Amino acid sequence: MDWTKAKTILIAALLATNLFLFVTYVVVKADGGPTEEDLQAETIALLEEKQIYVRGELPLMRPHMPVLMVEYDRLDPEFVQEKLSEQTPLNDAYISREGVLKMTEAFLKSCEIWSSNVVLDKFEQDGAVATVSYRNEYEGILLEDSYIICRVENGMITEFERFWLKPVGLGESKKATISASAALINLMRSKDERTAIIVEDMEMVYWLNPTDYEGYEGEEVIFDTALPAWKVIYSDGQVRHIPAYSE
Repeated sequence: MDWTKAKTILIAALLATNLFLFVTYVVVKADGGPTEEDLQAETIALLEEKQIYVRGELPLMRPHMPVLMVEYDRLDPEFVQEKLSEQTPLNDAYISREGVLKMTEAFLKSCEIWSSNVVLDKFEQDGAVATVSYRNEYEGILLEDSYIICRVENGMITEFERFWLKPVGLGESKKATISASAALINLMRSKDERTAIIVEDMEMVYWLNPTDYEGYEGEEVIFDTALPAWKVIYSDGQVRHIPAYSE
């Protein structure tokens, strides 16, 4: 028996087999089902049939997320008034956007409520009155309905409003979340078919049902659990929260 020839044939057969397996893998992977972009395009077409129109692109989903445990963080009103009375007005030369932002940050630090979670949301100027709004973010995700608002006039904070949910930890396990497309399908099912809506923006947030803390003014420490939800802004600023867990 010619072993050299036999080995050559065997090697050729193995190479042919490997080539076949590689080509099969590529073809199967390429035809393994619709991509996320395909699903989004199909969803947007379906939504438009139901008079739901999306501006721009839908955000990417976060496949798995834990819950977020929070604590209702309340400031003593007398402490706030004391800090407000201790202010030194800004010199006219420093009453600018930058100057006002530095002043509000210094005030929050003096109240010991400044942290990496406090993120500038809006700066609005109306004549001599500036309104500075901060939002609450945890690891880049908005903690909904948690805010600080400072109104500044004549170089001083004249009004201070705060409702704050302090993050204290994440849940031990992560659960699957639905995509932005699936969230809009849920929105489609609940809307009046005769009304057209325009989806202006969407983002994944941590959210508590407002009824859970409505009217809370107690001094005792209260803990709660914020769940992932899709925040949908549509038709001139209307907001709808759609729970994001798939179960």
